[in-house]
Amino acid sequence: MKCAACQTNMVFKKGEIDLRVKGKLYLVRDVSYEECPSCGEKVLSPEVAQKLYEKIKNKQFREESISIPVLNGT
Repeated sequence: MKCAACQTNMVFKKGEIDLRVKGKLYLVRDVSYEECPSCGEKVLSPEVAQKLYEKIKNKQFREESISIPVLNGT
């Protein structure tokens, strides 16, 4: 698959991604996705995306607290 942003060939990976749904940020661990080595664009397959959205809808996740760096824009 080619990257929609820059047309570079995407690379298959498995790992962590962040997913924002209706303004809420989710950290998804151990998930398969494709990533552009040039621009960093990440894409889930329709099947994986559907499974994740179903888990969110059915509240099949656990809440964890993590620390993240926060920057103020200029």
